[in-house]
Amino acid sequence: MAAQYVASAGLTAVFHPIGYAKVLIQLGHEPLDPGLTKTWFGLGKEKFCYPNIFKYIGHIYKTDGFLGLYRGVGPRILSGFVGNYVDKIVLKAVKGQRLGAKSEPTELEANDELIVWCKTFFKQTSEEVLAKCCGVLASQPLHVIMIRQMAQFVGGETEYNSIFSSVTEIYHNDGIFGYFAGLAPRVIGEMLLIFVSNFVSQLFNKYFVEDKELQTYCGAGFGLLFGQFTYPFQLASNVMAVNNAGLVVSRYPFMDNYTSWVDCMLSLRGRGLSHRGSAMFFRYVKGESGISPSVFVAGSKQF
Repeated sequence: MAAQYVASAGLTAVFHPIGYAKVLIQLGHEPLDPGLTKTWFGLGKEKFCYPNIFKYIGHIYKTDGFLGLYRGVGPRILSGFVGNYVDKIVLKAVKGQRLGAKSEPTELEANDELIVWCKTFFKQTSEEVLAKCCGVLASQPLHVIMIRQMAQFVGGETEYNSIFSSVTEIYHNDGIFGYFAGLAPRVIGEMLLIFVSNFVSQLFNKYFVEDKELQTYCGAGFGLLFGQFTYPFQLASNVMAVNNAGLVVSRYPFMDNYTSWVDCMLSLRGRGLSHRGSAMFFRYVKGESGISPSVFVAGSKQF
């Protein structure tokens, strides 16, 4: 178990710069000028495109140095550890309770395979949802700290440099509820993702895949696929984590003063930005970018 957590922490640290750059993009920070490029791998029409995420990481490196690439890595590792640990503990407890209270199938269930499948699906998926929600709830304060530490890159603030100073700053500015900023869209997104991906993957495996190992890969694949549909909830969660936080990135022109996460989602969707930060390459300028056309570098290949 310990080795598994160490390996997970190591992978998180290795890929942290990518996640860090993604968060800054989600918050609306685009320090590099977009350039003209063609869609469909050079065969389509011309569009303005932001530099790919690795050039964005290069900008962070030039600004903050190598260690600057790991801003927020501490709370991110701790958040993942706490979330996964609570998730597994709760899931083990609810599964044990279900197995201990296992009852004989009714006559109707015995004669209808679909009813049995639906009943099993809803029980198992509900357990996963409960466990995931508990894990998210337990890890949310550390998640908020992580986002705010990363967000300091934009304005050069120092209030959230450490976990301890972050705890004090959040309580001073937002009170106890500040530790759970952005919780609602994050929980809803996780719930939707688990229900939809589990339903489709289990239905697919039931009728098309017999190999148990292959079924596991199918489940993971459907999770990645449907993650794109629930991405707007993740985006809203991260934006709301810094909303009214007193940071430069939490004010106009980076973001509006949102009254709720619903207001945030509707605003981003209305401007065509509900998937901002989801792409690593071919990051086409969409909606209200906040960048004057005069700074566009025509003809440069920035994808």
